[in-house]
Formats: sequence, structure tokens, C-alpha cells
Amino acid sequence: MRNRLSFRVSFCGILAALMVALMLLGTMIPTTTYICPALAGMLVIPVVWEFGFRTGGLLYLAVALLSLFLAPDKEAGLFFVFLFGWYPLLRPKLQHIRRKLPRLVLKLLLFNLSLVVIFALLLFVFVMPDLQADAKTWTGLLLAGMLLLGNVTFLLYDLLLARVSDLYVCRLRPKLFSHHSF
Repeated sequence: MRNRLSFRVSFCGILAALMVALMLLGTMIPTTTYICPALAGMLVIPVVWEFGFRTGGLLYLAVALLSLFLAPDKEAGLFFVFLFGWYPLLRPKLQHIRRKLPRLVLKLLLFNLSLVVIFALLLFVFVMPDLQADAKTWTGLLLAGMLLLGNVTFLLYDLLLARVSDLYVCRLRPKLFSHHSF
């Protein structure tokens, strides 16, 4: 049953709707600007496990476009598009790097590069006056502290993705798809 295109489309459609709903929720509650895109990104995990990287990539692109068009909070949308949407998709490929230090350095490099792109877009393209006013008061020490805290938080998110993936594979997948074969 899972090989049928209709099942694949409906499964991805339901997850896409849930992801977009999470993104819209992130714009309604100000403190969830970063949490909702992170949670929405986690919903890519079952699609990658069930249908592969390409289908997960298409789901990410669909939700990314819908998030940018529908979500009033562009910051949450940009965090999904440039970080939390693609990272759970790419993470299994990064895990194939055998040595831990190069893998960790690459993950942190990708995170920091994404962060630079997001804040450049927020400051210069989407022009958020509140953020621009805050940016004028940032000192080098404050920026370094925020960057360090962001990197630690990202590493915790990476660990959380590993745990959610294990939870899906070991607990949810057998219950959801026990009677169906690939």
C-alpha cells in the first residue's frame, strides 16, 4: 500500500498541512518564533524514512514556500526555510561522516552560515525596524554570547533530532505501518 503514489501524496499532504499549521502557530504566539519552525522541521523525518530524500525535499520546498507566503512572521518563515526545514532532511547524510570532529565542525559551519543568511535577510531585505533598532545596540561581547548560545542550542536540537528519529523508527513506525510492506 505504501508504494502507491496516492498514499505517498496523502501522507505528505497531511504532514505538510500540519507543518504549515505549526508555522502559523509560531506567528500567533511571539515566544514560539523559533520553536514552531524547529518542530515543523521534525515532521520531515517520517517522510525521509518512508519515501526517501527526494520526497522529503519536495515536502520541505512546499512547506517553505507556503510558510513564506502565508506566515505573517517572516522571521519564523526564514528560520524554517534557511535552517529548520532543510537540516532534518540533510542530517542523515551528514551522519555518514564517520569521524565525529569533522562532522561536528561541518554541522556548526552550516548552522552559522544559515544564521548569517537569515539575519542578513532580516536586516537588509525584509527590513524589520525593531530588529534594526536592536542591532544598533548589540556589542561584540553580546554578539559572541548570542552566537555561542545559538551554537549550543543547535547542538541540542541536533541531539533532539536523533532522539525523535529513533523514536519514530523504533516506536511509531511499527505501530503506524505494521501491516503494510514496501
